[in-house]
Amino acid sequence: MALSRQTTRLLGLFLIFIAILAMIASWRTDTLPSVDDLQGFKNNIGSLASLAALKHKSAYEIDPPPRGFHHGAIVIAGQNKTAQWWLDSLEHNYTTYLYNIDQPGKPDSQLPASKGHEAMVYLSFIIDHYDTLPWSMTFLHGHLQAWHQEDTAPNLIRTLNRTELALAGYISLRCDWFPSCPSELRPFDHDGIIWGDEGLHDETEKAVAQSWKQLFPHEKLPETLSSQCCAQFAVTRQAVWRRPKEDYERMRQWLLGTLMVDEMSGRVFEKLWAYIFTGEAVLCPAPQMCACRYFGRCEPQTWNEPPKGLVVPDWP
Repeated sequence: MALSRQTTRLLGLFLIFIAILAMIASWRTDTLPSVDDLQGFKNNIGSLASLAALKHKSAYEIDPPPRGFHHGAIVIAGQNKTAQWWLDSLEHNYTTYLYNIDQPGKPDSQLPASKGHEAMVYLSFIIDHYDTLPWSMTFLHGHLQAWHQEDTAPNLIRTLNRTELALAGYISLRCDWFPSCPSELRPFDHDGIIWGDEGLHDETEKAVAQSWKQLFPHEKLPETLSSQCCAQFAVTRQAVWRRPKEDYERMRQWLLGTLMVDEMSGRVFEKLWAYIFTGEAVLCPAPQMCACRYFGRCEPQTWNEPPKGLVVPDWP
């Protein structure tokens, strides 16, 4: 039986469609990237660090430093014995939030409990102000000077480069690598680089590993965790907002419920702040670069020497 002209045309179109699908399938198979292609792509973009830089550049473009004199918030985790008279020396364009971790029960304290030292203050401030965060926040312990500060608190606040903060999202107020960079916590291999006295290193490493799934239930525990100490830093609201408010509420709830002593639970967060705000497990900018780029101290500084056996190119 002869096929009609219309049937013949439809059959031809169907055969052409099948041929096109076969060509597409062949093209996709032939052009899948090889391992070498992927490695070349990675080398061209400069690894994941460059991707992180692109992310921060995007955040800078979305939310650049505000013009004028508004410099953001100063959040102080103070104690009864800590004098904060130096706050009066700051310009009035800073908004100061002074918490007393020794008196959490007072109506104006805004702290549900005194646990984890400064961690309770930092988390509570973020939770309470999450929807209306200022452009930047500087979190401090409240003392004028301390062994882990390379300048007085007012000078660190004043000299911090806001453009660099906008690009980085998070900047530690300490540049020296002692005692926690470049690979302090190694929760799987337990071969971290320790400066001087080991102190509470093993206990801290174990505490971080044991608490990880409760703090970050959907994130993999990194092989290495390291950043400059000691829980004093500046951060932009864009860096805070990279996590939903529920994340910070979960962290605070863990802190409220943990049976760890305050010193240890506070140390857990001390080792995690950089990761919390940047997602980078190792964040150890070179000390001299950090001092110059972030704080304008470009004259040669004296830094603690790395532990014996640690070779750092072009130190510091």
